[in-house]
Amino acid sequence: MEQQQVMMLTEMLKEMMRSILAKSNVTIHCLAQETVCHADLADRAAHESDRNMMLLMSERDRIMLEDIRNALERVELGEYGICFECGEDIGLARLMAQPTATLCVHCKAALENERMLVATPYGATEYLFEK
Repeated sequence: MEQQQVMMLTEMLKEMMRSILAKSNVTIHCLAQETVCHADLADRAAHESDRNMMLLMSERDRIMLEDIRNALERVELGEYGICFECGEDIGLARLMAQPTATLCVHCKAALENERMLVATPYGATEYLFEK
């Protein structure tokens, strides 16, 4: 991969990180300011559901931040854009769509195909989902 492409993808990663951190700060502020007491059971349930959704989204963002930091570390080590499985270059189109990708399209497809198989009680395999 050319240096200019790596620099462009690095900027994408940094922008993703800034965006997630800004959103996380808003979420933390909202959760910290929460002092609402709902008398109505339905309102309380809706509020709790919203709060749980915010917490789930925060966890997803935490995982994404970790992936971004790992990708930026691979940039520093000169290992960014190399498939963990086969060692080949990850295509630019894939990295543009998913800058934190660690597998090339072929290895990712093979992994997903493996996950679609499920063992049966007698050792045979079946497809978990129709192809």
